[in-house]
Amino acid sequence: MLVKTYFERLYTHMREELYYPNRKNSGIFVVRCFCAAGSNYFPFKKGKRYTSKDVPLPRKLYDGSRTMTTDIKASFHPFDDAGLTAFYKENIEDDKTRNVMLAFGISPTMEENKDCLCRALSIQFRMFVGNNSDEVDDIVAIEYQKLLAEPKDEETKLHQPAGILYPGDQICFKSKNRPTYQVNIYEKFQHTWEFENAGTQVWRGRRLFFSNHEDVRPKAETNYIDIPDTPPHKSVKITVSIDARGFEGKSECRWIMVDSDNNDCFPNSNIFIFVVSTKMDYQGQTEVTQ
Repeated sequence: MLVKTYFERLYTHMREELYYPNRKNSGIFVVRCFCAAGSNYFPFKKGKRYTSKDVPLPRKLYDGSRTMTTDIKASFHPFDDAGLTAFYKENIEDDKTRNVMLAFGISPTMEENKDCLCRALSIQFRMFVGNNSDEVDDIVAIEYQKLLAEPKDEETKLHQPAGILYPGDQICFKSKNRPTYQVNIYEKFQHTWEFENAGTQVWRGRRLFFSNHEDVRPKAETNYIDIPDTPPHKSVKITVSIDARGFEGKSECRWIMVDSDNNDCFPNSNIFIFVVSTKMDYQGQTEVTQ
């Protein structure tokens, strides 16, 4: 398999929000994959409006007109398996998991498991980085089958964010990841995050911030929620009230953890997001899906 083939099989199945505030762009996709996997070769600034002219080499890696040179491969120090796995888990559309499996030759009769798929995709990309050749064996299907057959330990929700501001930060979630709320228009409901400080930093002066509150229709009772001082190995439970308001459609409510200076503690991550899907339903019953 070539790097070009790998990226092409993934590109169409990624969340549009991955490129915000830019339009969907193959070069940006390659940059985000590199950053998540531990490379510093292509710097990425969150919130910058990139164009195709800003990412010429990543676009060439995508279309195969350039290959990964020795210095590009050396920029992964070390290769971040957990980071890339988490990146794919966050940004491959849930309803397209099966499409990605099929694109990489995984049998349609095999059990669908997004965790195993994302880990297998990370292993495949690591082969490109660690191999002297431009072409490597296509191992996603084989690795997926191996991972699926591993003994099922108690599920871990330790989350490796795509980026961290403070070295040693880590989160273990006890609540659902990226839940979707099916609600009636004008309905009010509550969302709860429950998570543990699983790192080595003491969280002081941190808050959850509704970062795209101006861009979506649902409104929160407050756009900032204080997080109590939290030492390592302590858990936090935070609830916010949401008003769906009078519209139909789907909105992604993007919350982030910020420090006392409003810096994003987990840049380029999507770990506090939830989705509100609103429609006219006279029964008015809230349903939560994952």
